[in-house]
Amino acid sequence: MNRLNLVIKKLFLLSVLMYAFAAQSNDDNYAPGSLADFLLGDTLKGNDLALIGWASSTLVFNDDKSDGILPNGALSTDEGLHLNQLALMFCKGDGCLPTTKFSPKHNLLSRITPTPAPKSESLDIGFNLLAVYGSDSQFLRISGFDDFDFDDDKDEKLSIPQWYLDVYLPYFDGMNIMLGSFMSPLAREIGYPFAPPRWFATSSYELLYSPVKHVGALVSVKIPTDKQFGLLSIEGGITTGWNNLSNRNGSLAYLAGLRYRTSDMTSGIDIELMLGNGEDDFAEAPAKGGSQFFALSSRGKRLDRIAANITLMHQVSPDLETILELFYGSQEGGDIAAGPQFITEDVHWYGAFVALRYQLQPGIFINGRTEWVNDKKAANALFAGSPGNTYAVTANIDWQLNAYLNVITEVKYDIYRGNGLPLFANKTENNQLLGLVNFIIKF
Repeated sequence: MNRLNLVIKKLFLLSVLMYAFAAQSNDDNYAPGSLADFLLGDTLKGNDLALIGWASSTLVFNDDKSDGILPNGALSTDEGLHLNQLALMFCKGDGCLPTTKFSPKHNLLSRITPTPAPKSESLDIGFNLLAVYGSDSQFLRISGFDDFDFDDDKDEKLSIPQWYLDVYLPYFDGMNIMLGSFMSPLAREIGYPFAPPRWFATSSYELLYSPVKHVGALVSVKIPTDKQFGLLSIEGGITTGWNNLSNRNGSLAYLAGLRYRTSDMTSGIDIELMLGNGEDDFAEAPAKGGSQFFALSSRGKRLDRIAANITLMHQVSPDLETILELFYGSQEGGDIAAGPQFITEDVHWYGAFVALRYQLQPGIFINGRTEWVNDKKAANALFAGSPGNTYAVTANIDWQLNAYLNVITEVKYDIYRGNGLPLFANKTENNQLLGLVNFIIKF
């Protein structure tokens, strides 16, 4: 059966590549959703609707005898060929962002940025419905919603991580409300493998310490400012927690954010914060959503958790972009130790990464990233038994062959320094070298 699965994946990848190369001569100005537009004519486009698809597949290997490669910030869990994502998104208007199907319509894009566009004077409603099948889905699931069991023993799983309304209101200098399940505004990477701001095939360690999605409401407001000052927006939200709909501990969580951009949009700062109850908010089974921090109280006591991010962005030149991201988190300890991954004292973690993106020529980019995480108590369940510091260096070439196909060739070197069990290769190695080739097709 394993051999059959491998053959199916190879055939899938081959068909993906053949389709992408065949499409190259047809339309270099392709936009996501063009296949549905071709099949359905102007039915979707004429109503500001889109049916967008993509497939992401990765061939990955490491330098040791074990095939296990987590935790390292990558979304593949072992060596070999993986179908990371086969995704289909049905969306309307700004609900299709950050894909590039439609140009932004408003001067405020929730979770993303304020823009210098003029304020719209009318209400506008968009939406997003996203389904993903593949190995990445184990990181995208929502506890209490994606509780499927037909794929428990499969590498590829199904998730429906986004289903939300995106409502623009002509109040203040522009206002936006998201209602439903949406990718988290915390951290820079918000789930799509090909849309900005994703530069790497692997994810940063920060993603392992952040919520991936929320169910609730997020309100964004653009603040009137002088043109010379720049652009400013604030955000506030109420959700059912961390990758969580079931709300097992009966508590709400709160989001807050501030986003600043210079008038020419070449520099910016994002400050994001989440505060909630971390007591018993992990899922009942692996890959079912919930948080990666396990804390329990025998009396059901509230155990506060904080997650915070600061992102600084600067466009040095038309060809060079830079990012510095800092993150911090803490979890109040419980009084139940059901295993080494359970937190029984107050803990905190913090880290940073610096990333650069340079365009060699149109369609070819070189990306580099250096990162560090300090988790002295191994609070993250994926790091159980391995407290200490983790470092990583990542470099790749992102080749956008045409509008349909991206190929990313990437290497990543991880180092663990601590006084616990080795972190990599199924707890057998303190260092790890990864190599991978990632193929992304858009249709």
